[in-house]
Amino acid sequence: MMKYRFVFGFVVMSCLVLLQACGGGQEEVAAPPRPVKTMIVKEYDIGQQWTFAGTAEDALETQLSFRVGGKIIAFPGEQIGRKFSKGAVIARLDPSDYELEYRQAKANLEQVRANYVRAKADMQRNTELYRRSVISRGELDQIEADFKSYEAQLSASAKQLDIARKHLSYTTLNAPFDGWIGEVQAQVHQNVASGQAVASFNAGREMKMYVAVPDTLIAQVHEGDKVEVRFDALPGTILFGKVMEVSVDSTASSTYPVKVYLDNKNRLLRSGMSGQVSFLGRESSGARYFVPPVAVLGKTDGTRSLWIVDPATSTVSSQTVTIGSLSEHGLEIVEGVKKGDIIVTRGVHHLKEGLKVRYSSRGTEG
Repeated sequence: MMKYRFVFGFVVMSCLVLLQACGGGQEEVAAPPRPVKTMIVKEYDIGQQWTFAGTAEDALETQLSFRVGGKIIAFPGEQIGRKFSKGAVIARLDPSDYELEYRQAKANLEQVRANYVRAKADMQRNTELYRRSVISRGELDQIEADFKSYEAQLSASAKQLDIARKHLSYTTLNAPFDGWIGEVQAQVHQNVASGQAVASFNAGREMKMYVAVPDTLIAQVHEGDKVEVRFDALPGTILFGKVMEVSVDSTASSTYPVKVYLDNKNRLLRSGMSGQVSFLGRESSGARYFVPPVAVLGKTDGTRSLWIVDPATSTVSSQTVTIGSLSEHGLEIVEGVKKGDIIVTRGVHHLKEGLKVRYSSRGTEG
């Protein structure tokens, strides 16, 4: 019995020794560096920004009217906002009177042409008779005068027919370009005069805004300058425009009207929208820093931060920052970064303080 106990104890002790030996040989494996995308902060030396209020208008808007008067018998453009392609029919007048005018002018031309042909034949025949001394010079002169009279009548009748043809075509009002109806000022069965507006038509591809710039700043605004525009109706959206005209005459309030054009190919804007136009002045406002908006994190206490990489250790640390406005350069960092800082721009939500990362100095993932 003692022999079996000794053997059992020896086996147990051997197992414990083996387990301890195996466990002592293991070492903790370090996590591999996390790959991230980075960028190096650089300075922007750009002008001071000023903002002025304005209202958007259609840059290409026209008042549609007929070139002749009459009663409207069809008005496809009576619906506000309806789109039309260039050349599409917007409205029609009753053409009856103009069709009659055209038929009369055409009949008159045919009659005059017949008289002209007969007079031309008479002149040719009598010219030959004159050469044969059958008729006198006075008789030939009278025949030539009759021919020239019919020739003038033919020219006048042709012009009259052309005018009648145009009047008839003017009874149809076509879209001058691709666009839509902005305002309706007439209705079917209404008699309208020549030149009387029946609707406004907008292209909508470009918008314009007028802003009043103070005389103390107008010297820094030039045609071709780029501007940023924000609209109350489009929160979070920044549109870019260009200064097209700078007035040389000031208003009574010592401001100068400036016209700005905006690209509206996506048709986000509508006439009458209020917005803020930001100008970048020519005078330098000092070094400014911009980063991609995705690099900035929001904290629960309302502050903002981003991850900065220590190039010596390849580890990240959280840096609290103060942000400014969003522009074409990115999100401005007013405080918290400096030139040369390496910040993380992708993978920011998977980092923690002191984590080792793998990155490239070219701004790509490591």
